[in-house]
Amino acid sequence: MMKWLLFYLLLINAAGFFLFFLDKRRAVRNRWRIPESRLWAAALLGGSIGCLAGMYLFHHKTKHKKFTVGIPLILLAETACAVGFFFWYQAAVPYDRDPKRLVRHELSALTSMDSRDVDQIISYQDLFPSEDSDKAIPQSIRELFVDFFKPFRYQVTRLEKDGDDAVVTVRLTTLDGEAVAAEYTREALASQIQNTASPTGVEFSLEDCYLLLGTVLKDHTFDTVTSECDISLHRQDGIWKISSASQLSDAVTDHFAARVSDPYLLTPSETVQVYLDTIQDFDMEQLTRYFSLDSLFSGDAEYKRSISQALSQQLLTYLDYQILGETIAEDETTAAVSMELTSCDCYSIMENYREQVLSYAQTSQALQDGISGRLNRANDILISCIQENTESATTPLEVNLENDGSGWNLKSDDALSEAMLGNISEAMDEVLQQIS
Repeated sequence: MMKWLLFYLLLINAAGFFLFFLDKRRAVRNRWRIPESRLWAAALLGGSIGCLAGMYLFHHKTKHKKFTVGIPLILLAETACAVGFFFWYQAAVPYDRDPKRLVRHELSALTSMDSRDVDQIISYQDLFPSEDSDKAIPQSIRELFVDFFKPFRYQVTRLEKDGDDAVVTVRLTTLDGEAVAAEYTREALASQIQNTASPTGVEFSLEDCYLLLGTVLKDHTFDTVTSECDISLHRQDGIWKISSASQLSDAVTDHFAARVSDPYLLTPSETVQVYLDTIQDFDMEQLTRYFSLDSLFSGDAEYKRSISQALSQQLLTYLDYQILGETIAEDETTAAVSMELTSCDCYSIMENYREQVLSYAQTSQALQDGISGRLNRANDILISCIQENTESATTPLEVNLENDGSGWNLKSDDALSEAMLGNISEAMDEVLQQIS
C-alpha cells in the first residue's frame, strides 16, 4: 500500500510541475492556456510540491496572490494530512504486516535502553549458548544487556520481497564483538587460574558469565564497528516473522557468541601472557596454593607456612617475563611458546643456605641441639636466607600448550615451577640429610 501511495505522489507532483511548465510556455507564445482549475486540481490532489516548484522555477503565477498564498497553504494542509496518515497507519496496521516495520520494531528495542525490551529480542542464553542454566536471571544481570547495546544504532537500507519470503538489509553499528570477546576470554581464563589458587574451586555459572561480561564492559572502552546484515523473514497467514531469532541476535552482538566460542581467539602467546599476568597479581596465599609451596618443605605446619610465605614474597617481588615467539603445529592442536622468565635466584638462596647450615652443623651447639633442634635451626636459616635474598635470575624457557577445542591450555606448569623455584626442594632435602 505504501509503495503505491508513494508512486502516486511522485506521479501527481510530476504532473503539477509539468502543468505549470506547459502553461508558462503557452502564455509566452500567446497560445491556448491551461485552465486554472486544472492547476488547482493538481495541487489539491497531492501535487502541491510539484506545483510550487514549477510556479517559482518558471516564474509563473507568482504575481497572483491566490497562487502565492494558496499553493503553500495547500502544501501545509497536505503535509499535516500526510503526518496524520503516517501515525494512523502506524497505529492501525500491525507492524508484523510489513517486513521492514517488523525489523524496525525488533531493533528499536535495543535503542530504548530498557532491559525489559531487550529481553524480548535476545534470550539470556544467546551470548553464552554453551552454558546451561534454568535459573531466573536477576534484574542486575538483565541490565548488562543495556550496557552492551549503549552504542547500538541501525538503519534499514533495503527490502527484497519474493512472495511470502523477504530479506531486509540493515546497516548496524555495534560494539566490536571480536574485541569484547577477546577481552572477556582473557578475564575468564584469569578467573579460572585464580580459581585454582582458591581454597575451594567453584564452576562458572551463567550468572557468573554475565557478571564477568559486565565487569569487562565497565572496565574497558571498545570501538564500534559498522556492518550490513541480511535478515530473512517469512510470511504466513499475512503475518511476517523473522526466520531465525539467532540470526538477529548474532548480528546485533557482532557475533559475540561465535567469537567467544572460537578456540583460537587467543593465540598461544596471549594465553601464556594471561597465565603469567594472573600469577603476578596473586597475593602470597594464592601463590602458595597455586604452586603448593607448603609441600616443598619439611617441618611442622608453622615452619612450612613461614617458609612458604617468605618464598612467595620473593617470587612476587622478582617475577617478570618476556615472550620471544611461538610455534604452532600444522594440525593446530599443539604449540610452544619460547620466553625468558625472571624470578628470585633460588640457586643463590640455596647455596647461601647450604653454607650456613653446614657451618652451623660443625659447631658444638649443633651437637647439643639434637636432631629436632638442628632441623628447626635449619628452617630458621632457610627463612632468613630467603628473606635476605636480593638476587634475581633469568631462565630461557619453552612452554608447551595444547588446544582441546575450547582454547589453548598449558600442558603442565612444571616448566614454570622449575624456572621459578629451581631445585630448591631437592637442595634442601640434601642439606637436611647431612645434618640429621
